[in-house]
Amino acid sequence: MGNGARHRWWWRSACALVVLVVVGFSVRAPVKDWWLAREACGGKLPQGDLRTVRTDARLGTERESFDLDSGQYHCVLKDERDKVVVAVDTYPEGWERDRKLSSVGSAHPPHAVLPGGLPGFEDENSLVHLMPECPRDGDGPSGKPRRLLVSTWTYFAKTREEKAAMLRLAVRMTNEVTGKLGCGGEPLPAPEDGAVPDTGAYVPRAKAKGTACNALATTRVPEEGRDGQVRIAIADGGVVGRCTLYAPKTDADDAYRRKSRTGRPLVELTHWRGDWAPGIREFGSGPGPLPLGRGADWKPALTEDRAWAVATCDGENVGFAAHWGYDYRPQRETGEKYEPPTAAERKEQRVLLREYVAAFANDRVRRGNCADLKLPAKP
Repeated sequence: MGNGARHRWWWRSACALVVLVVVGFSVRAPVKDWWLAREACGGKLPQGDLRTVRTDARLGTERESFDLDSGQYHCVLKDERDKVVVAVDTYPEGWERDRKLSSVGSAHPPHAVLPGGLPGFEDENSLVHLMPECPRDGDGPSGKPRRLLVSTWTYFAKTREEKAAMLRLAVRMTNEVTGKLGCGGEPLPAPEDGAVPDTGAYVPRAKAKGTACNALATTRVPEEGRDGQVRIAIADGGVVGRCTLYAPKTDADDAYRRKSRTGRPLVELTHWRGDWAPGIREFGSGPGPLPLGRGADWKPALTEDRAWAVATCDGENVGFAAHWGYDYRPQRETGEKYEPPTAAERKEQRVLLREYVAAFANDRVRRGNCADLKLPAKP
């Protein structure tokens, strides 16, 4: 073979090798992608919904762990940029669940309530928390089966189609996990086609009358909130609900809150169903945690920052809270100089908060299968 022929042979061999390498990588990448999507989270991720909530980036890694004795399950699927596509975590009752729920409480839950009687809510950033009953763990302090916290995160869910897929995926994985753990409770119902978490309705205060947030339309409210708006974020079966009274929006609110649809929050009403962490705090509710306690420790409470009432609904603990908005405190006009409220003013704040929580709790009790309502004593 002459030098020219040898040179051509080497050149062709090199080109063929490059082609083989390119073809190999082009085939390997989609095969890896298909394999990760198929195997992640024990192969239980609904493939159609996964295609909807993921980006165009290739999948990169998946990891799964499960401990039947502790009731802990974790799985995560990431893309090649190390961004989470789907993550599922369980938190049985204990310090880890308490820590998780404490952080949930500080984030103004619910960001959105769930349709179809699902026992949960969406936190910000497309994180769905569901709290199905788990009879395998026995009864909680209230005598009802303990609830398992299952958190499903779908980082890229933003559009309505993606949010609907996110919700279906969260319910599917929650049912898979409770079955895997042997909870023994009824599976959660699949969401209706196209159903998405609801961030709540914003209505003029007068139109809140007769709604789940009727208390904010029928009680005395701060003067600047009389013509304000009410956000209604309460759903049947929800474990957390919220009514918020906002002052009318001003130009300053746009500058402060980046084109906010509302003015500043003045009064917050929330309800909490089931056994929760004892360290939950809400913005605006004062320096101490909500008095959720455990079982019989749930009892009424009243300060100038927060009012708290308790009842049992369907045999389960339910707490009702009323507190001021996170950047609002009623005070007299004293110019720019701050003066602490007088004893009379603190008493008036307690009187107002008790009125709010009494109206809210009584209304919720009338609407549900509730009993044994306990209100804080009158100041």
